[in-house]
Amino acid sequence: MQRRNLYSLQMLDGENPPSCHPTTAWPVPLQELRIEKKLGWLKVCHFVIISMLFIALTGLTFGTYYLHQLQQEVEGMKLKIDGTPQNRLEKQIGAEERTNKPKNEVKMAAHLTGKTTTDHSGRLKWEIYLGHAFLQGIQYKDGALVINETGQYFIYAKIYFRGMECETVLLQQTVVKRNEYYLNDLSLMKINVMNYCSGRGAWGKNTFQAGIFHLSEGVQLFVSVSHPGMVSTDELMTFFGAYKL
Repeated sequence: MQRRNLYSLQMLDGENPPSCHPTTAWPVPLQELRIEKKLGWLKVCHFVIISMLFIALTGLTFGTYYLHQLQQEVEGMKLKIDGTPQNRLEKQIGAEERTNKPKNEVKMAAHLTGKTTTDHSGRLKWEIYLGHAFLQGIQYKDGALVINETGQYFIYAKIYFRGMECETVLLQQTVVKRNEYYLNDLSLMKINVMNYCSGRGAWGKNTFQAGIFHLSEGVQLFVSVSHPGMVSTDELMTFFGAYKL
């Protein structure tokens, strides 16, 4: 007990015991440390962002350069292909064809439609202006087409026969070529159709011809039928034409 009291007295007389209250200076270094860490992370983030932007710009630059080089190579290949003798020959042929082709070339063609025949002959008359009818490079004279240029021609003729009362008749249709120099007629196409019917009432029958022929300049073409009074004048049912191939 005495030693303990003596020691206690010595402590009281010699030194002041440490205070139990904390000082206000120790939190300051901890706050500075945290700020330094945040600044360090910000620097790292900035470095990473700048690096990524640099990499992206570098890739874009190389990509643009590569595309430019590729485009130049493709254009070079096109020039090599177009420069071959075969392609040059094809281009020259096409250019000559376009150059030599007349700008105002007239296509020889005619399409005539049905018209009432005034006389009793079997040679049909035709409409040349109204409706679908037209003449282009081919003349029309007294029911005939007059060829103005020698060549191959496609000729066609369609006749629609009809009647109000049923009757059995032989229907004939002939496309005739006439040479104005020799005044001789030559049949190019001919068709005979028997109209069989029974009972009473209206009737109708179609005949059609077509072919390719070599015709000389000045030749006349006309259509002759057996019963001109039975021929319909409807332009969609009866027509005659030719065009140069």
